[in-house]
Amino acid sequence: MSKHVAAITLAATLALLSTATAQFAGPGLSWLGTSGTGVRGFVPSCTGLAVAAVRGEGITVTVWGDVQAPFVLLLAPSATQCIPLPGLGNALMLDFPIATFAVGVLTRTTPCLSCPPGYEDTRFAIPPTLPPGFTASFQAVSSGAGRPSFTVAITATIR
Repeated sequence: MSKHVAAITLAATLALLSTATAQFAGPGLSWLGTSGTGVRGFVPSCTGLAVAAVRGEGITVTVWGDVQAPFVLLLAPSATQCIPLPGLGNALMLDFPIATFAVGVLTRTTPCLSCPPGYEDTRFAIPPTLPPGFTASFQAVSSGAGRPSFTVAITATIR
């Protein structure tokens, strides 16, 4: 291998590694169901993520962001808005009425290089009495890369 090819390969590898560690600074939000459905987003966006849910299944919603950052996990019937709020990154996507689902601190850490470094899980079960087509949307507020921000929203639909 020539010196030039080796230098270019090394430079490209270092560029990719530096991008991977900074690319998804968060905050992020993920959903994992015991039925095998899941979705996650670490890039704040006003385009929500959709996931199917099954009545009675166990769900883990994970908020990602800076280690030791406080978080609030919010719940609403849908997420069709994109309202920027001063002082917060991304935008509020949840439609009113909005309820607080969980509050905490991101105390757990991950070695994942493409994930924000801190996270916390919230676990619950989908009530077995919800009708097919029922929707619930989640969005969190936390800090990523030292900046407070809304996450992407995740909307679950009962199938």
